[in-house]
Amino acid sequence: MRKFLNALCVFALVAGCALMTSCNNSEANAVVIADHQCYGKQITIAYVDLDTLIANYEYAKELEMKLVDKIETDRANLNSRVASLAKRQEEFQRKVQNNSFLSQSSAEQQYNALMQEQEKLQADAARIDAENMQAQQQMMKDLSDAVRAYINEYNKTAGYDVIFDRAATLYIGEAYNITQDIIKGLNNKDKKGAVAATDTTATK
Repeated sequence: MRKFLNALCVFALVAGCALMTSCNNSEANAVVIADHQCYGKQITIAYVDLDTLIANYEYAKELEMKLVDKIETDRANLNSRVASLAKRQEEFQRKVQNNSFLSQSSAEQQYNALMQEQEKLQADAARIDAENMQAQQQMMKDLSDAVRAYINEYNKTAGYDVIFDRAATLYIGEAYNITQDIIKGLNNKDKKGAVAATDTTATK
């Protein structure tokens, strides 16, 4: 999840760096920037605590829960297959030790079948891991897109020059924290969308 948060704040860092380099590089101007002044222009800033945002964003919780459920289901299915295969391998070993096979050919056929199943199980485990990794990356992208889109929309009215990720700053006062506004806006937006979708379905 932190990778998503780091990716999300890149645009804020770039904007912040561009703002700083547009002023003189003197120590005095560094203080001026802290006072939100750049060549006499008033600079309005704010920040979002992305850890808090994601922890309280209902859409993020929903996506994470779905992914966790899928991973746990996949793990349970694989564990069941592993246990079943292990049991049949043990039975095969007992037959070999007790010389219970009617022929060498019969023993070889069962051995080959067990090996093929083991190879398939390993391949399936690797494929499922890759699918879940891809699903996690897609989840991060979906969250990033949703948050970016809403912040851009929010800022059309708010009019901030720069919105930082809290983790990307050494220090910034609590007065500039707009996290709760963003959380509230995102959750309300999703609720309205869900209601609209329900109404549309009901009228069909």
